[in-house]
Amino acid sequence: MLLNLTFLILLPVLFFLLTILSYILVKRKKTLKKLKSIVPYLFILFLLTSIRALLISPILSHLIRSPKPMLFLNTLILFFVMIVSVKVTAYFLFDFFFGSKLNIRYPRLIKDIVTIILYIVGILLIVKYQLHIELTVFLASSAILTVVVGFALQDILGDLFSGIAINLDESLGIGDWIHTGNFEGKIEQFLWRSIKIRTTDNTLVLIPNRIASKQEVHRLGHKDEPFALRLKIGISYDNSPDTVISSIIEVLDAIPIVLKDPAPIVMVNEFQDSSILYDVKFWMTDYSQKDPIKSEIRRKAWYTFKRNNIRIPFPVRDVYIRKAPQTEDIRHELTREQWIAVLKKNETFNTFSQEQLESLVRGIEIIYYGKGEFLIKEGEVGAYFYHILEGEAEVIKNNKVIAHLRDDDYVGEMSLFTGDKTTADVRVSKESKILRLSSGKFREAVKMNEHMARKLSEVIALRKNQLQEFKEKEDLLQNSHIKKESESIFLRIKKYFSI
Repeated sequence: MLLNLTFLILLPVLFFLLTILSYILVKRKKTLKKLKSIVPYLFILFLLTSIRALLISPILSHLIRSPKPMLFLNTLILFFVMIVSVKVTAYFLFDFFFGSKLNIRYPRLIKDIVTIILYIVGILLIVKYQLHIELTVFLASSAILTVVVGFALQDILGDLFSGIAINLDESLGIGDWIHTGNFEGKIEQFLWRSIKIRTTDNTLVLIPNRIASKQEVHRLGHKDEPFALRLKIGISYDNSPDTVISSIIEVLDAIPIVLKDPAPIVMVNEFQDSSILYDVKFWMTDYSQKDPIKSEIRRKAWYTFKRNNIRIPFPVRDVYIRKAPQTEDIRHELTREQWIAVLKKNETFNTFSQEQLESLVRGIEIIYYGKGEFLIKEGEVGAYFYHILEGEAEVIKNNKVIAHLRDDDYVGEMSLFTGDKTTADVRVSKESKILRLSSGKFREAVKMNEHMARKLSEVIALRKNQLQEFKEKEDLLQNSHIKKESESIFLRIKKYFSI
């Protein structure tokens, strides 16, 4: 009697301590957060065992004349013990053992199925040994009901077993990008009846398991794998394939999200009625950015094609009458005198004669650049001088913007006069119309002499120091550093022009 009384008291105390301990562990350890659902059940067990202890105690035991209330209470206690046991077993089997220790990726659906089987086994054990109901009688009485329910739930059961087959096959996993039917997206979860995917438009789509198991599902790749994308571009027959391919590769190299390894591939795909079709294949890791990146490639390709006189033709079925294409010369927008005035805005050209300036005007090009394109890359041998007619650009050194260039600003004069390698990046920050002069055209137009070289070296040295971010505001003409820099540039100009 004393032993039974001690057990009745210890049981509620045990569940109370387990409730407190579980609550503390769940709060402190992130790995145990999935066990937080057992805390309420442990507290319920504490209350039920406390009630049971009171009802069996000598104080209240004489009030209970029928065994049914105690049977119901004992069954209820066993039921909640079963729930806690199943939850703890499922956690240690799947989350701790398979997930943490063995690092095995398991489908959520498989865990749910095993959990339900454990619940069914637990309920059957309670029915047999607590309620003393024979399982054969119980199963026989429910056979007809099972058949009726089976027919009513055949679609649901079809989804369930199709989901089990998909998960056991292990061809698809959480985080995979797939294409099936009219949908394309990333798998977020395997549910009982469906696969949950998130499209590139951030739309949530549920694909029934039975449909996914019957139709083709294309696995595009996992979130950590490179994704191959294709883009088709039609180019005029007037442009040689080598020129077109190098221009498209230049565009792809300028987009950081396009992977350099594997390297992009541009192939001549087909000779069409009005154009040569090029197949552009490139790789990236963030498939959700597929459409924006394709748009960015097309945008930058337009500017690159425009600069390189690469033409995207109209379909031959359209009647399009136009003047035979000549080299587009936007220089006619201004008179020769006005272009000379534009050049003279740059102090380095003020040392040239009128004849030399007129010759330079014949060699200039008017080029359009799009936002994000580079005029100059650091470390390259400069080949052009740039004068911004309309737009903006920024000078970048060590990934830091050190200067902003706007209308009538210029850059790249060292390329014309010394052939030196560039010392910073210059990137267009908004669509810009730019006057461009190549070093070759400059050498043809200007006959350099020692007097001109001396004058240019002083102007360039002054200009170079003005671009230094750390330069203090002082009288630059008197600065000894300017004189040394000027002498250095003078010697490089003499060497470059063989004076």
